[in-house]
Amino acid sequence: MRFLLNISTHANDLAVAGARWEGASSLLDECGFDGFELYPVGGYDFDRIPDGLIGGIHLRFFVMLRQLWENDRSGLLSLFDSEENVRCYYGGTGREAIVDCYRRQLELATRFDCPYVVFHPVHYELEYVFDWRPPWNWRETVDLSAEVINEVVRGSDYDGWILFENLWWPGNFRLDSVEEIDRLLERVDYERSGIVLDTAHIINKNQNLETEEEAIGFLIDEVDRLGEYRRLIKAVHLCKSLSGEHVKAGMRLGNPYGRADGFWDRFSIALEHVRGIDTHDAFDHASIAGLFDRIEPENVVFELSFRTMDEWRLKIDRQKRALGKLFRAGGGAGR
Repeated sequence: MRFLLNISTHANDLAVAGARWEGASSLLDECGFDGFELYPVGGYDFDRIPDGLIGGIHLRFFVMLRQLWENDRSGLLSLFDSEENVRCYYGGTGREAIVDCYRRQLELATRFDCPYVVFHPVHYELEYVFDWRPPWNWRETVDLSAEVINEVVRGSDYDGWILFENLWWPGNFRLDSVEEIDRLLERVDYERSGIVLDTAHIINKNQNLETEEEAIGFLIDEVDRLGEYRRLIKAVHLCKSLSGEHVKAGMRLGNPYGRADGFWDRFSIALEHVRGIDTHDAFDHASIAGLFDRIEPENVVFELSFRTMDEWRLKIDRQKRALGKLFRAGGGAGR
């Protein structure tokens, strides 16, 4: 197993990484990691990143895909209020904006010789972020996601793994059943397709979990239910989130966007709520090592939130201690 850390080209992450990525590179060596899974955003000059640091690419998470993909102009205006907001969010006003974005990111993965990229098979709208009651089902989302990926790979030379990541909202790819996996992989026209298991996203499905030990037990039970499909898990986003009370409080809100003035205010409110659901905290309980008795991923990403280098180091250390000998045995010994 390779052990990676998550990082993006958002300004706050770059401030921690350092102008020449010297802080990020030192952290890998200091903590015994093999590289970073990169979430590329903005007009960043990726030539600044030294060779050998990037081990995977997390493709852009657009969240809302259907209306743009189907050229539903009235639906887009209902979601975004204006064509200018559509253009600002997607980088264009037609499906080619999504395709071009993903193809550029696959080119970046090829450039960094990344063995995998991550894609969310998801469509979700702000209206349902709080109540979790979308009027569509996971089959519709899986079919839409397969269409998007198929169009993207038709014009790409990337030949690594495309790994599909589970989410927690109903109506999406949640790994509730192997039927979800079957339907997705049957429709994706790309041979090297697999799964990245996000542990926190599994835990987020259950709002009744109160302790970390309970959460790990639920996580392992959910993975066990996948049976032989566990072999498709090529990567793990390893982090925890015990946010059941936060989710239930959101479900009780009658009008969560009551103070919003336009799309970007609604988007900001939704984003704040989502950050409270998916906290990207570190595991502390040693029973998390039992997950790796069930699966043998090639990549384990410590997908943790942080604001400072000190906070990052502390969370890394906590999760390394939870894994114990598994971290040292798995190959997390630096580059």
